[in-house]
Amino acid sequence: MPHGTPRVSLGMPVYNAQRFLREVLDSILAQTFGDFELIISDNGSTDATEVICREYAARDPRVAYYPNDRTNHGPGWNYNRTEMLARGEYFKWTAADDLLAPTMLEKCVAALDADPGAVMAWPQTRVIDEDSKPLRDISFSLATDSPSPVRRFASLINVKHRRHGAFEIFSLIRVKALRSFPRKGSYARADSVVLARLSLFGRFHLVREYLFLNRDHRGRSVRSLPARLGRGRSRLSKYIGVGPIPATEWWDPSKKGKIVFPEWRILKEYWRSPGMAQISVAEKLGCYLRLVGFTLKIVPKLIRDLVIAAEELFWRFTDVFAGKPPELAEADNLHHPTVI
Repeated sequence: MPHGTPRVSLGMPVYNAQRFLREVLDSILAQTFGDFELIISDNGSTDATEVICREYAARDPRVAYYPNDRTNHGPGWNYNRTEMLARGEYFKWTAADDLLAPTMLEKCVAALDADPGAVMAWPQTRVIDEDSKPLRDISFSLATDSPSPVRRFASLINVKHRRHGAFEIFSLIRVKALRSFPRKGSYARADSVVLARLSLFGRFHLVREYLFLNRDHRGRSVRSLPARLGRGRSRLSKYIGVGPIPATEWWDPSKKGKIVFPEWRILKEYWRSPGMAQISVAEKLGCYLRLVGFTLKIVPKLIRDLVIAAEELFWRFTDVFAGKPPELAEADNLHHPTVI
């Protein structure tokens, strides 16, 4: 790495990312704003990812490659590792399949420099296909530029997640704000929790140009992961769903085989959030009031978590009484596909 502190840190968590990696790295190194470091954290790749990363690191001193111990610790760990290594004033997560238009960093840095009340700057999103051809533009908008932290927070916790996409997580963020609360959790929809918390620290500045190119392809986690993840051996989940995806065990492999309550976890983190922000008592009360309404709205989802957990406990007790070995019980998970 070059001497001195860069203004911008880019964190790229990778795992078996060879397919689009060169194109992504080229789009980053072609940025018109050059005062950045690119932190690549490799989560134990077994393909050509390491070779490609080392090639680019040798070519450009702004690129730093950090392999791990060949153990996949899960995406949550890998995302946090890149942020922990960041040295810049501003930070941006960068996926190993998305592209950046050449002026993205330049425009976002200028926006944050000119607007001290903004906690992040993010451009409009264009979805591209596997061949980098445009598919559609995202026009979804929220009240995240409101001067009211209560309104910003409420707009994010009540958003329709299937439409939203949480693309703002790939914004340029003030590091000081990002490190004012606990790091991104290793659970489903942790991105949404991070965004809700950031909204309590400042406004989101939208750069009205399509500079972030999000790639939609068959290898994305929400498309390629087995449907059984997150439901255990639940039969009822075929009809009631399983909640947010990707499932918790994908984000954190240590949770594999454990009973989790994803909707309860998200609710818990939302309720913790207002207490972390330096806002007025009245504003905190306003946030908690919105959370009451949100909690009532998701009661069916909370009940679903309990139903799936109870069903899993039932099957586990059945296995014990039947004397079924654990490995056979785990194999049962493969035979009951879930409709999500």
